Amino acid sequence: MPQASSERAASQPKRRSEEDGRKPASKTYVQLLRNRIDLLEAVLQSHTIDVEAAVAQLSATGSAPQLPSIASALATGSDAGLSVSAFDDLCATFEGALSLDESVNYDQDGEMRYFGPASGRLEFQSGAYRLVSSPAGLVIDKSLESTPESDDHGSPLTSKSTETNRYILPLEADVYPDDLTTELIDLFFEYQNPWCQVVDEKLFRESMRTQGRFFSPCLLNCILALGSRYSDRTDTRSIPDDQNSAGKVFLQKAEVLLHYDMKRPNITTIQSMSILVGVYVSYGCDAAGWLHQGMANRLALDMGLNLDASSLSGTCHMSNEEVELRRQIYWALYCDDKLAAIYTGRVCSLLDVQGAVHLPSTYTPEQMSAGAANDSCDVDRCNKKVLVHRGLIGLCRILENILLALYAPKPLYKGPQRISFLQSCTLELKTWFYELPADLRIDKHNDLPQVYTLHMVYHTCCILLFKPFLLKSKDTPPALKTDTAKRAEVLCIESAKRICHAGKKYRQVFGSFRRSPITATHCTLTAALVLIQYASPDPEFANTGRPCCTVYIEACLEVLAELGISWRPAAKMRSDLIKYLHQKYPERMPNSILQEQDARKDPDPDPTAPASAAVVEGDTNGAVSSSMQPQPTLEQSLCPLINMIDPDFTWEESSGADQTLQGALLSHGGSESAFNTQFALADSIGEPGEQNGLSFMDDSFWAGMNFDMNLEMQNP
Repeated sequence: MPQASSERAASQPKRRSEEDGRKPASKTYVQLLRNRIDLLEAVLQSHTIDVEAAVAQLSATGSAPQLPSIASALATGSDAGLSVSAFDDLCATFEGALSLDESVNYDQDGEMRYFGPASGRLEFQSGAYRLVSSPAGLVIDKSLESTPESDDHGSPLTSKSTETNRYILPLEADVYPDDLTTELIDLFFEYQNPWCQVVDEKLFRESMRTQGRFFSPCLLNCILALGSRYSDRTDTRSIPDDQNSAGKVFLQKAEVLLHYDMKRPNITTIQSMSILVGVYVSYGCDAAGWLHQGMANRLALDMGLNLDASSLSGTCHMSNEEVELRRQIYWALYCDDKLAAIYTGRVCSLLDVQGAVHLPSTYTPEQMSAGAANDSCDVDRCNKKVLVHRGLIGLCRILENILLALYAPKPLYKGPQRISFLQSCTLELKTWFYELPADLRIDKHNDLPQVYTLHMVYHTCCILLFKPFLLKSKDTPPALKTDTAKRAEVLCIESAKRICHAGKKYRQVFGSFRRSPITATHCTLTAALVLIQYASPDPEFANTGRPCCTVYIEACLEVLAELGISWRPAAKMRSDLIKYLHQKYPERMPNSILQEQDARKDPDPDPTAPASAAVVEGDTNGAVSSSMQPQPTLEQSLCPLINMIDPDFTWEESSGADQTLQGALLSHGGSESAFNTQFALADSIGEPGEQNGLSFMDDSFWAGMNFDMNLEMQNP
């Protein structure tokens, strides 16, 4: 019975690929789907549910769900991220209010704020626009009429805000050269905003011209500060010779303006704080960045951005553009929260269960003609940016599951449960990649730089999924490693290599990572650590001890050097990686780094100096440092996320989970020698070509990941 259902499901990818022009699914992907379906049907049967009889009953009553095609889902996107049933549940659970009423919203600053039924305030409201449940979803209760007071509070300018602005009028009156402002704003919207889409370019530029509600001096200075990090102009720097000082003059003004903005926060306050996260992190101020990100998230919940406001579209209080902007900001904050979590090794603070929001919508030709998109780009490029945003959202949802399941202080799964999660999450990752539209692939040159970063994040997610199943390579003799650890190790190494391949493609198209988002820093660091710690020497270099992964490590260091121009943490990580190599893996030090060190050595060293001081290393600013003192915590500071893995978790114990994963990883790969040959590391990063393009989803990469779920169920 399960086999019949599996065969029906297996035909779906082929039909869907014909609809949207993609290549048919790989055999391993189809097999993963079959395995998952078989497992789910086995679970139903264990509860005495006849699958085929239940399906027939649904079909007879006409209530069987009709699955939309992937192409249509990508084209519309209106229901993406929030199904009909989920929306109905939202109506029943969150009968809250976006309120201006003074009996509910005590701030009285002209901004609607969300209050739920648990607050107890909703019983007192008189003039709020209340969201009530109806068959059509959340709608406005028309019986609640707005009062003159609420209308006055809803105006863009109030006496209170005008009074506050008296203290910052000199700052707001500052005028920058037009060419400088234009260049920095353009840089921000070209390189930063398509990755973290917290600002709508059209609404911002229009409001900037008209002093509308989607512009503020604080937001402008935040944009200029972050745009300065992508600029080579010396007039953006407080110290002309110091690239790391770029944007500080704008940051200092933004900090003062934000202080007053937070007294009566609005939607531009959220945007400003979100942008400041990137500004602070670019200087290496992680704590300040983390703090502002948390404030942005809390303010988003305060204004109800975690609940879709589509029912308010077209009313006097919320336009279609604002509804879409709220979605855009919410999902940008959601994704940035996950990326910050892996960057710092901390917990997520904005979870998927806390929101019910549609995904951002793509543009239609009619919207373009009506001016709903930027005048400077056509509909294809605008939609490609939206697809990047939606692709990142889907990936971050999977990433959240990985972090909660494997890296949380109290992980969701332990022991054998991790095996089931590994199998299901592997299928989710592969499905995400298979469903990528052609505009988000990099088998051919892609003119949107953020697409390459998206692929780097994808392979980083693969590493984070497999890494908890690894053993410390240097501390464990090869003979004592289980096949479980070996297989997970190979998959991590392959994912790290693919990060390097994506980086090489990026450099071929755009020259360097000088203007890449900072997210590429963590991806590159993750790849470098895997290659340093786990890649095995090639037999051809057995006598020299020079591993074949050296060229990949060198590529990672080059990428970090280029990123370090814009982002100080990247330069610091590169310096720490070189120290880490010298201390623990000197045989894996790239030749270029050795030559660089030789060139920097003092030709007349002090004979009284200790031997350890002979190794010269560049610091984050390119200066020379002679200190090479041992740093026991260096590895932890390089990759804090790995420290969050449950310390009680081990795969060396004689547990059923170990045997399950060991057998599962061997079940599809054939002999060990054949498997290792399949994943043999190259001695250089050659042209990726077709085999490293679309075949990021090829059978060889995922060989061995088709789990035998019968073994799994025998080890509860």
